[in-house]
Amino acid sequence: MTTQNSSAFDRVERMVNSMAGAVAMFGGLCLVIACALTGLSILGSLTIRPIPGEIELVEAFCGLAVFAFLPFCQLKRGHVGVDILIAAFGSKAMNWTQFIGDIIIAVLMALITWRHYVGFIDKFENGETTPLLLLPIWWGFAIALVLLIVNVIVCLFMVLLDLREIRRGNTIVASMGAH
Repeated sequence: MTTQNSSAFDRVERMVNSMAGAVAMFGGLCLVIACALTGLSILGSLTIRPIPGEIELVEAFCGLAVFAFLPFCQLKRGHVGVDILIAAFGSKAMNWTQFIGDIIIAVLMALITWRHYVGFIDKFENGETTPLLLLPIWWGFAIALVLLIVNVIVCLFMVLLDLREIRRGNTIVASMGAH
């Protein structure tokens, strides 16, 4: 039974890694597009005229990139952590504070995702558009909502991973001074 649970967990881990990697690549693509639009607009302003609405598009692509990088950051434990005090208490204290921190992040991301969903519904129903290009604003909210859902999945996985590592007696996050 342990082998089945381990392999099932490993499959989930691979799926979560793939999702986080895919949305991070999407975020990178968004940044490349934003840079290209900015460069073309600058070039255009030197020759004929800048690209109309370029700022609106760059804002949207950069915002999506931020949402797209969140799951990968959580998966790689890239968030800022201040563990100087806790490190003095050893690896068990570090594990538990990491576990509690991951629970807090998961809860906060779930709340943000829920409120973003409410905002998406509002933007979808009221038909708000961007000022220059008149693009519907809801499309950006919809894409960001998918990215936030992926982030919640990754956050929940990290909580389960923490539990598994604590049960196995492994150190979740190595820190200077932790033994």
